[in-house]
Amino acid sequence: MKSALEILEEYKGAVETELELYLSRTGDPKEFYASVWDLIDRGGKRIRPALVFLASECVGGSREDAVGGAAAVELLHNMTLVHDDIEDESELRRGKPCIHTIYGIPTAINAGDAMLIKVFEIANSSHIPQERLHRLVSQVAKRAYAITWGQAFEFHMWNQKQFTEDDVIRLLRNKTGALTALSTEAGAIAGGGSDEQIKLLGEFGETIGIGFQIIDDALNVAGDVKKYGKEIGGDIREGKKTLLSAHLLKTANTQDKKTFNRLLGKKNITKAEISKVINLYERYGSIQYANTQANTYLETALKALENLPASQARDKLSTLAEFLVSRSF
Repeated sequence: MKSALEILEEYKGAVETELELYLSRTGDPKEFYASVWDLIDRGGKRIRPALVFLASECVGGSREDAVGGAAAVELLHNMTLVHDDIEDESELRRGKPCIHTIYGIPTAINAGDAMLIKVFEIANSSHIPQERLHRLVSQVAKRAYAITWGQAFEFHMWNQKQFTEDDVIRLLRNKTGALTALSTEAGAIAGGGSDEQIKLLGEFGETIGIGFQIIDDALNVAGDVKKYGKEIGGDIREGKKTLLSAHLLKTANTQDKKTFNRLLGKKNITKAEISKVINLYERYGSIQYANTQANTYLETALKALENLPASQARDKLSTLAEFLVSRSF
């Protein structure tokens, strides 16, 4: 059985070739084309396209069936990163300065808009039967809207001092979960899966996406910046509401809650203050709790897969799921 990284490498080339067909690299103004391609060219593991391809294979589809959906999902993912980094005032993405810090906010917003428009052109050009094509484009629109709702809900939570684990999971379900659900749904739709297969694969994608994001948020305070590729502690400065912070608010004593609420989201927070928050997470077991919850979501996702016919593609999805929720700190 191939490793997760080998599986991802197997599908990278196809989606990158498809993107080249729809996104020009040259022309005027040069900064437009440069800003659109900058983040895409930084690579990334291309996790979501791999999920599209494998979901298609799970239901008897081919790589050709899935390539349009895979490219559309990957471009949608990159578009959300460009806009999220502006909204979160982030500094690093994939180990380099964010797009808006290089080209300016107006150009970055426009690049994200261009990506979103191309998402629908690519999805609508998929070489699959018309009925599947209509359903694929409709599902892309539905999940893309859910992602923007999730982002709006996150804005709403920014100013909330009191929030629960349920609030955080609702947020994750409509952001990361919606995108990974779309990945597996798009593959199942393009591959000609039944309604039940599309539902099961969507549940798998959504659940693994939630687990993935829980771990990603934990890595933001306990990871290695060289491996993580983003600013350690950036979520604290941004005031991001995570499972870790919900757990801390539920378990900490009154004084530590006051300290945490004072520092979470402080724009001019110092490195020493970030370390103080991370120490609170460690003292109250919030990082370990997040890891445990992520593994619970992994188990739920793997159970959904068990209802699909045994195949190499299903085994590869299991391998990827375990990889996504088992990243090292």
